[in-house]
Amino acid sequence: GGTEMGVFAKLADKIRAATEERGYTCDLCGGEIFDYPVHRLCQNCMDKMPRIERFCQKCGRERVSDGVCLDCKARIPQFTQGFMPFVYRGRAAAAVNRMKTGAPSLALFFGEEIARVFAARYDGDREEPLLVLPVPMTVAARRERGYNQAARLAEAVCKELVRLGFIVETDGDVLQKRRETAQQKHMSFTERADNVAGAYHVHKRAACKGRKILLVDDIMTTGSTGSECARRLFGAGASAVYFLAATALSELK
Repeated sequence: GGTEMGVFAKLADKIRAATEERGYTCDLCGGEIFDYPVHRLCQNCMDKMPRIERFCQKCGRERVSDGVCLDCKARIPQFTQGFMPFVYRGRAAAAVNRMKTGAPSLALFFGEEIARVFAARYDGDREEPLLVLPVPMTVAARRERGYNQAARLAEAVCKELVRLGFIVETDGDVLQKRRETAQQKHMSFTERADNVAGAYHVHKRAACKGRKILLVDDIMTTGSTGSECARRLFGAGASAVYFLAATALSELK
């Protein structure tokens, strides 16, 4: 009976590990969910997530009507196109901020949602491999936080895209952040552009040549980070750079 017990104990550990990874509760409010991880949030929380319905054809942020937003008309972003599932407000803003302070299950939720929005709108060839890159943090910032939430998101995006039939690979070392940038919340557009100029560096240029790249971040404010990273990646020979974020500030002021 000893070995049998050992097998059961191992099985119990495996089940416990799987359950801990998945939970059977809403990743936001803790309410019970019976079909987790098909749904990671309960219906009540899901209904309160401000989903982007009408979006700018270029940057992907929410707007009143279809077409290109005024920000993009004033200053066209460097990236090819932006894709975001949610507006950065209310329940979605709270969830992103919680993910940033270390709720990894929320990275799975947002990564899956980002991938689904990209898959629904992407009109490129699905046979062509995509290179998925997280927006990097400086070594010091990563050490302080212990992880990079964009890297967790990128990993979740990859998993879901593979499930949806895409060919993807990821590499956290292609793009590096050389210096710390200031918090951008209260900066003007020009200040933001100056803030990120020269902060990012392509460490593996050969990896970008002729590639379609998906750049993943948690929040898009003005798109200046995405633009600066895209500029660098195009400089290294990328054929397209798509900017994917969990949330984006709305054009609707």
